[in-house]
Amino acid sequence: MKETKIKANAVYQIAAQNGRVLEVAGAGSENGAAVQLWENANAESQQWLPVEVSAGVYKLENKLTGKVLDVINGGSERGAWLHQWEYTGAGSQLWTLDAAGEGRCKLRSKLSGLVVDIVDMSEENGARLQLWEDVDGANQAWALLPVAAAAKKQAAKKTAASAKAAKPDAAKKPAAKKAAAPAKTAKSAAERKPAARKAAAPAAKKAEAPAKTEAPAKTEKPAAKKPASKKAK
Repeated sequence: MKETKIKANAVYQIAAQNGRVLEVAGAGSENGAAVQLWENANAESQQWLPVEVSAGVYKLENKLTGKVLDVINGGSERGAWLHQWEYTGAGSQLWTLDAAGEGRCKLRSKLSGLVVDIVDMSEENGARLQLWEDVDGANQAWALLPVAAAAKKQAAKKTAASAKAAKPDAAKKPAAKKAAAPAKTAKSAAERKPAARKAAAPAAKKAEAPAKTEAPAKTEKPAAKKPASKKAK
């Protein structure tokens, strides 16, 4: 098959068709740390540097640990799992990158000719990687994503998210106008002053009214009847 071309000294993520990528489990730095599938977090434990050691043959070096993708116990049989190990130049640490269509490739072991495969075709976080015979399976096709491009895409997502988060603040501006509305009610309170004066006027007139009722004092005349004194004599 046609070899997949990669750039010298470029760092890549190795992605399955569901978007999850190969990583060193737990970002472990020790020999024997598992290599597994995990959601893309743009972590250095998920980044790999393909280094060409001979024509078309590569070691896949983890950016975080400096260790390489290796087959457990130097295995060459179907079902052997993968881990990381310090580079020794063994055939179990060497890979060719064979085209698999749609910009993807197969990671083929130089030692056995078997390809990197996802155990049980799992799509979950933590799925392990193994060697298996080449059956052109979807779980054997990998996309090599340049880290710079992946970081740029992630930055674009963050920018879009920040812009979206800023919109609600702009929407709150009408609230400031609404808060200013009570200033108008102060004027209406001032306009009500004539009403207070009007209400006070009747009260004053009503208080003066009892002064006019002094007229009954004139009714004292009937008490002094002169004819009554004449009758007494």
